[in-house]
Amino acid sequence: MHETILKPSTDPIAMPTPTSPKTQSIRAAQQVFILTLGFNLVVSVSKLFWGYHTHTLSITADGFHSLLDAVANVVGIVGLNFSMKPADHDHPYGHRKFEAIAAMIISFFIFLTCFEIAGEGFSRFFSSQHTHPQVTPASYILIAITLGMNLWVSWYENRKGNELKNDLLKADAKHTMSDCLVSVSVIISMLAVQMGFLWADTVLALMVALIILKVGFDLIMSHLSALTDEAILDPALVREIVLSVPGVLDCHKIRSRGMQDHVFIDLHIQVDPHLTVKEAHHISYAVEDKLASAFEDRVSDVLVHIEEYESQPSSVKTMERPQ
Repeated sequence: MHETILKPSTDPIAMPTPTSPKTQSIRAAQQVFILTLGFNLVVSVSKLFWGYHTHTLSITADGFHSLLDAVANVVGIVGLNFSMKPADHDHPYGHRKFEAIAAMIISFFIFLTCFEIAGEGFSRFFSSQHTHPQVTPASYILIAITLGMNLWVSWYENRKGNELKNDLLKADAKHTMSDCLVSVSVIISMLAVQMGFLWADTVLALMVALIILKVGFDLIMSHLSALTDEAILDPALVREIVLSVPGVLDCHKIRSRGMQDHVFIDLHIQVDPHLTVKEAHHISYAVEDKLASAFEDRVSDVLVHIEEYESQPSSVKTMERPQ
């Protein structure tokens, strides 16, 4: 059996230059985070100041939720900066998993904020000294303005995330959108308070804590696959693509891992046993080109094991799953 790491290089630590498309994409994602960081800081500071000033716990909770967006931006910038570092002898597969680690750090801050808000809400329920929230026209204006800003930020991050194929940007866009939903709930809470239902402010704050908790959980689950080497690509689809390459007689033991835009594949192909090593390698190069084209350059590396063709039925090998 022959084994080859496909072109453009057989050096495991060879990486794209600083001007490569992927590096430029990561830098562009950083610029998006820097821009949205400014918006999120303005939104969070405004809500927190007004929430404490008017003793409105729901606005304060919404402010903490918005502050998480700013924290997420900072962690995203740092995470992307680490992910651009070239591969080295300690990290031969690069540093892209730092993006997933950054998302986990964001989740930690989310859970911390959730417990802080929940603690304040329960303390108000059982406190003998009741603090009455003050709802003014300025409160509605503030929430309306920050809601509009968050809607734009969420739309912009999601659009750039799809354009740059960056999972971290898309995850942060979802987080920001959840902040928009919370802001709508705050408006409803303020209306209820003005109608005399003072408890609505505390109840809404506890609901915000639950929303924040779900955001943190979803964020962990969306990045867990990269850290646990979950299969990224459907083996049956990969096999179908590889079998379309002239000279490939069979394909099996297909495995994939990594991130959605940074996928590593290794597989076994069977070729005519009478081919020379050079001819077999040319077929493997064609396999790489085909996979890169089919998955729109999401594939960063392909490891092909070349075997002599055997008569084992393909249907048996199709059932094999990545390990």
